[in-house]
Amino acid sequence: MRKFNLQKGIQIENSKIKITIVVIASLILGIGILFFIPQTHDYIVSSFFQILFGAIWTYEALLTSYNIPLWTLLVISILGLITVIRFLINFQNNDKPEYLSYKEDFIYGANWRWKWSRNEISNIQCYCPKCDSLLVYDDSSCSTRYTDVVKTDFICENCKSQIITSIHGGNNTYAINAVKREIQRRIRTNEYKINLHKS
Repeated sequence: MRKFNLQKGIQIENSKIKITIVVIASLILGIGILFFIPQTHDYIVSSFFQILFGAIWTYEALLTSYNIPLWTLLVISILGLITVIRFLINFQNNDKPEYLSYKEDFIYGANWRWKWSRNEISNIQCYCPKCDSLLVYDDSSCSTRYTDVVKTDFICENCKSQIITSIHGGNNTYAINAVKREIQRRIRTNEYKINLHKS
């Protein structure tokens, strides 16, 4: 009888180890698949700890409350994997908004280019419409008391330091935000589609 109980105890321990390996492998496989898809990369990074704590809680709840046969856990894991695959297929079918491909335009007399990061405009840069050089800014009028004109000049060093455009109202930060507001206005009014379809 004692030998039988010892064998049963060893089988339970082996079963727990197998269950642990299956749970961890399923979790790593699921996260790995989602991590390499660009649309879900940020989501995975931000929710990693929630998934980890959920998996730990599930693991403890399953193993401490019940004795589950390995085949049952395998069925649950397979159903979970099918659910993840269906989620990925549905996620891939959802197209990103059209305006996210809108990344450059002619605004305030210069060419502006930017990137999108989580649906927000980022890394916005100003370029010369003649030679396509990156423009430098001069907002020194904002820090002097001797002028009533507060503006930011955008200068092309390649075109003999010619002022390409000026944005009145404030310093460089103000000018950049003014351009962002104009981009957002063009998106709201769908004006951006005209320029988007030209390029």
